[in-house]
Amino acid sequence: MIRYLENMEREIIISNSLSEIAKITQFIEELSLSLQLSSCVTMSINLAIEEAVINIINHAYPTNEKGEIVLRVKAGTQVLTFLIIDDGISFDPIQTENSDVAMSLEQRLTEGLRFCLIRRTMDEVSYHTIGTLNHLTLMKKIDVLPRPEATMKTNLCKIEDVTILAIEGRLDTINANGFNAVIQPLLADTAPNIIINCEGMTYISSSGLRSFIMLQKSVSQHKGCLAVEAVQPEIRKIFDMTGCSSLFTIR
Repeated sequence: MIRYLENMEREIIISNSLSEIAKITQFIEELSLSLQLSSCVTMSINLAIEEAVINIINHAYPTNEKGEIVLRVKAGTQVLTFLIIDDGISFDPIQTENSDVAMSLEQRLTEGLRFCLIRRTMDEVSYHTIGTLNHLTLMKKIDVLPRPEATMKTNLCKIEDVTILAIEGRLDTINANGFNAVIQPLLADTAPNIIINCEGMTYISSSGLRSFIMLQKSVSQHKGCLAVEAVQPEIRKIFDMTGCSSLFTIR
């Protein structure tokens, strides 16, 4: 489950199963797209978070014991802060690494003590326990983040009986409310004929997809037509991953 919080925070909650790792990867990929991170930075973040979560799953829970792991991320100026919270047995990877300095790198990796990889890809790492919950904090320095409130523009025009809505920039969680205000008048149209031009759209979040779906439902109810055009390959991947491609006419 993914939740969008205040102050540029978002989180995902998974169960303590290795099969859940794919959800973490998708979460990081979506985060990286929204922040326009380089592929190199994205890969290093994915590596560190994956290794940290696998360590928790393997060492913090007895066999067959069910648990919950929260990954929360906050985007600040020039830094991303990742907080991993679990309700398992306290397992401090920092102390584990310090106690095994005599082991070779191959031995560490073989035995699942992958903390060295986290150290090499993250700038700061800390661990502490609060009550029954364990907190692993990872910080990654990045370039200055763009201001999300200034990264989306829309243009609405009508040519004969066709309404064309052009989107430029990122239709992310913060910008979704503004986009909903733009499409609000279209929800009342009778037999609408709408084209959404996505040539300039560089990112769409789940909130943006929900806005698209809301418009599509309204158009269908009013027996109209909605087409999504000029979708960039990376945006199309998001539609495909979420299963939304089948809901729209994309051309």
